[in-house]
Amino acid sequence: MRTFQKLVYFLAIIFLFSSCFEYDDVDFKGIENFKMGKFEGQNISFSMDVKLDNPNKFSIKIKPSVVDVYLDEQLIGKTYLDQKVKIVKRKENSYFVPLHVELEDGILMKLMKFSLKDKVKLRLVGKVKGSVYGISKKVKIDETKEIDPKQITSLFKQ
Repeated sequence: MRTFQKLVYFLAIIFLFSSCFEYDDVDFKGIENFKMGKFEGQNISFSMDVKLDNPNKFSIKIKPSVVDVYLDEQLIGKTYLDQKVKIVKRKENSYFVPLHVELEDGILMKLMKFSLKDKVKLRLVGKVKGSVYGISKKVKIDETKEIDPKQITSLFKQ
């Protein structure tokens, strides 16, 4: 009975503290130092420094996650975050982000078709896992941005 009581107190404290979190969105400031890694079959590895500003009073740990990548609403593959990233509280900073992409079958020919266009819609859809003070949460993302397709096809020429 004593163990049950401690568990109830612990859960009540977590609930109270979690409701006290005031969360502000982390601001994306840009990408630096993009580096291509290996290109083997349908897998591409790469890394970059992502510049972020975390206005919150707490650091955020982003855990390995998977996100679907679409070009003009056509799935081109899945992107995997390969290791945890800790976003420091109340600071604008660059973070090393290692990723790899598993491309869909036959997508390389379709990427060539996209390269003939002036603009394409890049869409990222999925759930990103994060934690604050040991409390984990999955956050849905569905972001769309218009890009020049030459940015993507130039990656394969490096």
